Amino acid sequence: MRSRAGNELAGRAALLADLGGWLDAARAGQGRAVVLTGEPGIGKSSVLDAVCSWAAGAGFAVGRGWCSEAGMPAYWPWRRAFARLAPDLAFGGDTGERDERAILLATVADTLEELGRKQPVLIAIDDVQWADPSSLLLLRTIVDAVPTLAAAVVVTARDDPLLVAAAARDALAGLPSAVRRVPVPALDAVSAASLVHRFAGDDLPAAAVAGVVDRTGGNPFFITEVARLVATHGPNAAVVVPPGVREVLQRRLARLPQACFALAKAAAVAAESATAERGNVDLALLTAVAGSDESAVLDALEPAMRSGLVAEGRSVGASVRFAHALVGETLIEGMSPTERGELHRRVAEALGDRMPPEDVASRAAYHWSRAGGADAGRRAGQWALAAADSATRTLGYEAAAEHLQQAAAAPGVDRIQVLLRLGEAQRLAGDLPGARATFGKAADLAAEAGRSADLAAAALGPGGGIAGFEVPIADEDQVAQLRRAEDRLPEDAHRLRGAVLARLSVALTGLTGLRDRRLLAERAIAAADRSGDSAVTAAALAALCDASAGPDFVDQRLAAAQRMTALPADRVSTLLARRLAVVAHLERGDLVSADAEIAAYDRTAQAAGVALYRWLPEVWRGMRALIRGDLTAAFAYADAAERIGLKAGSANAALLVFTLRMQAHLTAGTAEDYAQPTREVLASVESFGLPLTYLAAPARLLLAAGDNQLGHEVLRRYRQTAAEDIDLDAEWLEGHWALAELAIRLDDRPAAARLLDVLRPYGRLWAVDGIGGAVFGQVWHQLGGLAIYLGRNREAATFLHDAQRSYTDTGAAGLAAQVRDLHAGLGGPAPATTSAAAGAIRREGQFWRLTWRDRTSTVPDSKGIRDLAILLTRPGQPVPAIDLVEAAGGPPATARGADLGPVLDPQARTAYRARILELDSAIAQAGPDTAERLRAERAMLAGELAGALGLGGRPRSAGDPVDRARKAVTMRLRAALHTVEKADPALARHLRNAVRTGRTCSYEPDTDVVWRT
Repeated sequence: MRSRAGNELAGRAALLADLGGWLDAARAGQGRAVVLTGEPGIGKSSVLDAVCSWAAGAGFAVGRGWCSEAGMPAYWPWRRAFARLAPDLAFGGDTGERDERAILLATVADTLEELGRKQPVLIAIDDVQWADPSSLLLLRTIVDAVPTLAAAVVVTARDDPLLVAAAARDALAGLPSAVRRVPVPALDAVSAASLVHRFAGDDLPAAAVAGVVDRTGGNPFFITEVARLVATHGPNAAVVVPPGVREVLQRRLARLPQACFALAKAAAVAAESATAERGNVDLALLTAVAGSDESAVLDALEPAMRSGLVAEGRSVGASVRFAHALVGETLIEGMSPTERGELHRRVAEALGDRMPPEDVASRAAYHWSRAGGADAGRRAGQWALAAADSATRTLGYEAAAEHLQQAAAAPGVDRIQVLLRLGEAQRLAGDLPGARATFGKAADLAAEAGRSADLAAAALGPGGGIAGFEVPIADEDQVAQLRRAEDRLPEDAHRLRGAVLARLSVALTGLTGLRDRRLLAERAIAAADRSGDSAVTAAALAALCDASAGPDFVDQRLAAAQRMTALPADRVSTLLARRLAVVAHLERGDLVSADAEIAAYDRTAQAAGVALYRWLPEVWRGMRALIRGDLTAAFAYADAAERIGLKAGSANAALLVFTLRMQAHLTAGTAEDYAQPTREVLASVESFGLPLTYLAAPARLLLAAGDNQLGHEVLRRYRQTAAEDIDLDAEWLEGHWALAELAIRLDDRPAAARLLDVLRPYGRLWAVDGIGGAVFGQVWHQLGGLAIYLGRNREAATFLHDAQRSYTDTGAAGLAAQVRDLHAGLGGPAPATTSAAAGAIRREGQFWRLTWRDRTSTVPDSKGIRDLAILLTRPGQPVPAIDLVEAAGGPPATARGADLGPVLDPQARTAYRARILELDSAIAQAGPDTAERLRAERAMLAGELAGALGLGGRPRSAGDPVDRARKAVTMRLRAALHTVEKADPALARHLRNAVRTGRTCSYEPDTDVVWRT
């Protein structure tokens, strides 16, 4: 069924199809009567229009009438309905004479019957809630007669009892049961959205469309009015109540009893902050606001519920809601500011009195911010701080920032402290520019107030506080803030001085030389040691690593990272330590240890739930995929890192993703596909005047894409720059790797010869781009390429053999293939893949499959077997027992806790040793019986002393978690070897000879063994 205009009536297809079936029955002589009911604006008249249009097209004679709230003459709607159908039908006046009225009613019914003999008839009357009594009497007469006629009667009426006159309400209720009552429902979400687009245009954002649909409750009139307002004034008008809608709702609300109206206004104010379900108002809260009981509140709301203005809530528990958000908004608009302020205050007080603070803090802050009273602003600030605390505990940093912004503007708060918290929330939410601006305000206020500690905190804030994560570099404004903070710290502020100096060392990257930065980091370590603060010590160590990032300091950086990991520091310090360890392990070619650190970093980052920390493992996984030769996975990981990095607002993420994609395209032979993005990145950093080592890798990609301009420029700068003028920083090794490739491909023999010499001392190291965005390979690999190009084939063969062995041992299949291709150019056989013995240990569900010397066996999973797997893949490397405990699901290595002191104090140990010396002398001179007794005493003392000392004679603490880990891991490994012995005795013998246990554990075979996992 279609409307008269020929357009589908939005969302009414099912209803019109249903009504069409009834009209078909009427056409066949089985008359029908229907009452369409619904609230004002729901579309009753539109449906009636569509019914009339369809009926006319189906051969019905259609008579249309309507009623008016203004009042009309008797029988007015029937006069209009029969004006065209039976022009000669005279209704006359309503004289009140019984016989005369009966004759009129019968005449109308007879006329309808006569018309139906010629063609089916439809009588359609709108708004019978306003019909006069005579018209209502005639309606009853006609619906009684219509079942035997080829006719149908369809009328509309409002369902709000407050909007229906008593006579009409009684007359409609008294119609026979054969008369069908059909409620016209609200539009569904899809149909409502379609109607919004019809009037507001297709360009309206989806969120704005959804907002209109939600506020209007599917009422077509409300939707149309709001959509037209949006079409005229833009999306912001979607929050305004259109005049036409306001008038309709005000008329309905005005008919409510006073007590009901007052409760509705209180509900409208409370609904503004409803959280369980938008617009729902908890009945207990409303009862508290009203100062009444629940039964009385429900009784008072009954008229509003009967009228369809208020309905039962959709949330769990007793609640109410407005049928449309526009109802509540109309109520709010109708209040004076004083009345609104008083209601907000009552709601805020009720929330604070009846619910736990963490559950209502944000709602209470909202209402107090709008409440009346001299104390409202102060209380709003207090609740906003509580709301920020609650949001932070659930990692809702965006919400925390909103609450803190509110608190910062409230009276009675420590604004500097609030701004410091706000900056941190903004940083964790990914709003780095906002965080920077907020910390700047806090710094200025702290400087004016002479609060040096807060000034230092504000200077440290943009980089993540004391620990520091993604610290901005080459940032002169940040450097100025840090210098100002250091200048104003008192002499004994060792903790903050250490933190500020450490950050200054990092922030000066690109602005000063490595030597100056190392001096600052060393000063930071000294201050941190004086403070005894582990977090500051970790930050200072990280700064020293950053200033010592070149190839000459790999072992020192790894040692510093391991020291940081052992400190009882915070989560961010732990992440920094793991990150430093990953890079150092990669530079050493220890991919197994790097993988373990990546996994540990990822666990900590996932637990933090902060996007700023979670993108880096995706980059590392992509890097590892490239090393294996899995290009599809590498590109997928780059995409994943980009998505998380964008959410975090991380510039480092963008840079590392760019690095990973460059290497992936180079490896895939698709450099042309990434040439334009590379040029765009270079253009964006052109003003920084990048060192040539930073430009070499992009030049390498552009050269592979057929553009050699940047490659020639970089090589020219390299030839003109003395070796000592090129900083041995984090980019030195990977930059020289890329320079070597440029020299070979662009036929620059002088540059190649120089590169061969400068790279030679670092042959064992692996070239790593940045913090692991890409691993180019072991330097021996590139030395082999340079030697081939320079005609030094014997050297090349040695270099390539060493690189091939490293790649084979570490499972770097993609890099190994590159070396074999290079070696083929020498004309000799490719180097052997490995000469080491091989074994395999691989987990398969609840079992482990072990392969040793062509024998395969299985053993059940256990913590000891997992410990063994870690040791076997790290031959010759000491692994702290406490790290093995953590890897098996135990407490983290950083959770050392406090011990109970030494098992024996120094005085007791000295006394024990002195007594043993005395006993040694006495035993030498004693007889057999006495000597035996003295030996027993000596054995007892020696055992006690041995139990009190660890490796190297260090005192062992009672309750020392490291010692507990030693004992636990030792027992686990013994049990595991016993299990292995049952499955493979030869393997068990090998392991007993090679596995070392203690506070650190290791696997030290007599000959090289490569274990695959």
